[in-house]
Amino acid sequence: MILVLIGSPNKLGNTYTVVNELLKDIDEEIIYYDAYKSKIKACIDCKYCSSTSGCSIKDEMQDIYQLIEKVDTLIIASPLHFATFTGELINLLSRFQTYYAGKYVRLVNNPTIKKGLLVVTAGGHWPKMFVGVKETFNVVKLLFNIDKTLELLIAKCDEVLPTSSSEFKNRKQEIQLFLGEK
Repeated sequence: MILVLIGSPNKLGNTYTVVNELLKDIDEEIIYYDAYKSKIKACIDCKYCSSTSGCSIKDEMQDIYQLIEKVDTLIIASPLHFATFTGELINLLSRFQTYYAGKYVRLVNNPTIKKGLLVVTAGGHWPKMFVGVKETFNVVKLLFNIDKTLELLIAKCDEVLPTSSSEFKNRKQEIQLFLGEK
């Protein structure tokens, strides 16, 4: 099963287009979770998860917690906003605090996810523009012991459609094979 946590407010935008193209021929169950439709609140640092699994906030994040237990592959996809993920996706990811507390405070084993893929689209280009999202992805990899990962970071989407970019064209087959392997 593939879980796609997508942080794009635009279903016809670059991020959705790239993810849909990558997943077009993948023969797996794919579940999309749109951060803009989900109405998930950000972590409030209440410390509930320091002593108890889960979260004190009861919203749609409960569905994601259940999916995390079953998923083989996690895809985090977002346009780049101010050198990070979109606000709604950050809200969702902040709720992974329960897994951080599980691993480092409660000292329990978190679910293990076999593979992870980071997909980020961005207008413009500067040397360190993807550092923030890559570091956040590194934290997610640590929480779920994801050892097989790939990143697709596409800049200059304001100049070229991301699916026409050399980065996408050069990596599409590699990523599809990665996603399809058991």
